[in-house]
Amino acid sequence: MDLNNLLEKTSSTKIAYSILIFTILVFALVFSSSSFLTYDDNWYIYENQNVIQLSWKSIKNILTSVQGGQYSPLSEIYHSILYSIFGKNATAFKIAALIIHLANTFILFQILNNVFKKKSLVIFSTLIFAIHPMQVETIGWISVIFRNAVLFMFLGYFFYLRYLESNFKIKNLLLVLLFFTLAFLNKEQAILFPIGLFLISLTKLEKPFTKRFFIEMSFWSIIALIFGFITIQITKTGGPSLIDTGDSTFNKFALLCKTLLDYSSHAILPLRLSFSYPYPEQNTSNGVLWIIIALTIIGAGTYASFKNKIFRFGFLWVIGFLSLSLLFAFFHLRDSYMADRYIYVAIIGYGIILHQIFDFLLSKLNQKSLLIPVALVFSFILGILSFKRVNVFKDSKNLWSQAIKANPKNQFAYNSLGYYFRNQNQLDTAFVLYKKALELDPNYYLAHSNIGKVYFNKKKYDSALFHISKAIKINPAYERAYENRAAIYSKTKQTKPLLKDLNTIIGFKPQNIKYRIARAKIFFQQKKYDKALNDLKTALQTEHNNHYCNYLAGHSSLLAGKPKKAIAYLNKAIKLNNKKSDYFYIRASAFVKEKKYDAALKDFKRAKKMGYKVKDIQILATKMLSDKAKKLNITSK
Repeated sequence: MDLNNLLEKTSSTKIAYSILIFTILVFALVFSSSSFLTYDDNWYIYENQNVIQLSWKSIKNILTSVQGGQYSPLSEIYHSILYSIFGKNATAFKIAALIIHLANTFILFQILNNVFKKKSLVIFSTLIFAIHPMQVETIGWISVIFRNAVLFMFLGYFFYLRYLESNFKIKNLLLVLLFFTLAFLNKEQAILFPIGLFLISLTKLEKPFTKRFFIEMSFWSIIALIFGFITIQITKTGGPSLIDTGDSTFNKFALLCKTLLDYSSHAILPLRLSFSYPYPEQNTSNGVLWIIIALTIIGAGTYASFKNKIFRFGFLWVIGFLSLSLLFAFFHLRDSYMADRYIYVAIIGYGIILHQIFDFLLSKLNQKSLLIPVALVFSFILGILSFKRVNVFKDSKNLWSQAIKANPKNQFAYNSLGYYFRNQNQLDTAFVLYKKALELDPNYYLAHSNIGKVYFNKKKYDSALFHISKAIKINPAYERAYENRAAIYSKTKQTKPLLKDLNTIIGFKPQNIKYRIARAKIFFQQKKYDKALNDLKTALQTEHNNHYCNYLAGHSSLLAGKPKKAIAYLNKAIKLNNKKSDYFYIRASAFVKEKKYDAALKDFKRAKKMGYKVKDIQILATKMLSDKAKKLNITSK
């Protein structure tokens, strides 16, 4: 019995479960101990207050706020639930990521099995999606939340097939819309969802180009455009923006061609994968070569698409689902011109194309019976490469060391490895790595900011100020550099420039509580009590249980001539923390202003007992209080 007959007699369910088991074996190292990566995992997960403090309030904040220039509320809630169960256990997060990937793999198998009815094609394409080495990044790097969006996208495709097979019953179409929306609320890249609907209709329907088809595709396109507009508006709050690199349109187009070529070569021969791919050096000659090769491949693919319906599906799937990442490269929207995670869905198309190429070549050689063995051997080799690559994502040290090995001129990798060693308090090692990053790119603002941080930790504030100011000059929109410089100004007691940087930081994030309180302290010192109160009131909207914030608001209110409000703030501060002598002393002063002398005496006595230097003049200034004060023997120290 040959393999073709064996496959035909094997149930699809058994095949699907076999693929899942193989995928688990390939990613088995995910179950071993690992760490979060110091590249987004920190600010997006374990430093994100909305994630680490799951509550109705945090959920409200997640639903109504933007994080890092992106709006992914369902992903944040997902991480928050995991954090509430597992805490800072990165291994648990990665296992959860693998479970999502397995679910995606299982649903994809059902989708492809429905669309093509050709088991060798379905098995190979699903295996490519499940175990390709370029997919490791999506499981190994926790912050790659697109995998969650894909779960809802695939569910949308599953019910769209139900819709097509149920004679266009509207309830299935409503489910498709629901899953499209849920996918978008997980990750903005889900705006590519209509591409799959278009290709499924084109392949599944005998006569696709009907009035209904054009109306439906127009509807999905409009929804995608709305989601895209929302994404652009959100991105303006702090995400990637268009960068004027000074490159000509020719160079940008050449880079776009190279990006497509590199994605394709890595999909076929994934031997030099890296976590980041720095923009290549360009000249006219290599640009022309990239364009010629890319256009030749696109031309051949277009020709084959007219000849073969299945090839067309795979070819258009690749172009469609790579479109955003190609635009990222063209407009320099990311530090890297390509990334493995961007191919997570597009890899399905490469699997279909490879299957058709194998099928075509073996048919020409009259060896079509070898199709399944060749496909399985190829998949097995990919599985071995993926198994080895999983360990790269074990921790930041492994990740960035491998990136440097893959490309010794990768300034991003040196900078990020330096960040890892700085967190390990190995400042000298971090310093050397940051210096290497700056040698490769003297205008790399992140390296300037980070080397400034090392100087700060070594208390070399002048050198720290030079590098961090350089980072700000290169990238005036880099918020963290302002925060680092504000720390220097605070340490060196340079109030005027500190206030200027605090204004800038708060301009980036008006609800930034930490820096609003810091600015309020400066306003307080400058006797600008109303300005201090404005910042403190904003801070207290979300940090109403911050005892120091309540105290400072109370003290500012008192000095602004509002003793009644001062008492209210100070009551809250003392309720939250009754170990601070100055809280009682300032409330006593407010009670004096309100002529509540008995309460004032009580607080004065409490403050003195706790070690506060109570002065005679402040008590003697209150007429009715003086005799009681003497009786209680309150004197200055």
